[in-house]
Amino acid sequence: MRITITVDDPTPAALELVRAFAALPAARVAAEPADRWTTERARTYFRLLPPRAQQILRQVVEGGGACSAETLRGEGGRSLRGCTGSFGARVREGAAAGYWAAGIPVPVESVTVGGTLVRLEMPGMGEDTDPLPVFRAALDRLDGER
Repeated sequence: MRITITVDDPTPAALELVRAFAALPAARVAAEPADRWTTERARTYFRLLPPRAQQILRQVVEGGGACSAETLRGEGGRSLRGCTGSFGARVREGAAAGYWAAGIPVPVESVTVGGTLVRLEMPGMGEDTDPLPVFRAALDRLDGER
């Protein structure tokens, strides 16, 4: 049996109750910050994305957390409009559905120079909130399920 407890903005009394529960002999407790990507959240997020946005996210992950707009457009010069907007839209939808907290960052951001899209990248690279390792693991798990 697995029990999941989510506590948003806990009071000191609520934290004491959670600590007491975690101290039970058979309890196994794993804490996941609500504002960070986990492998399971990343898998859910990927599944919510439309196919073209899934392809773009894969390219960003395979590119080590960034990919040029030129590469993403490909030889046919495919437009990236709409695809890039779905990254933020799916974060909001997932938060509304309760898959993650509303404050979780969008994992892929557009970088523009002079009004022109130059690349897409994952924010927080090299920080403790770096989403790249989590999304890499999530995509590996999804590929293993095929």
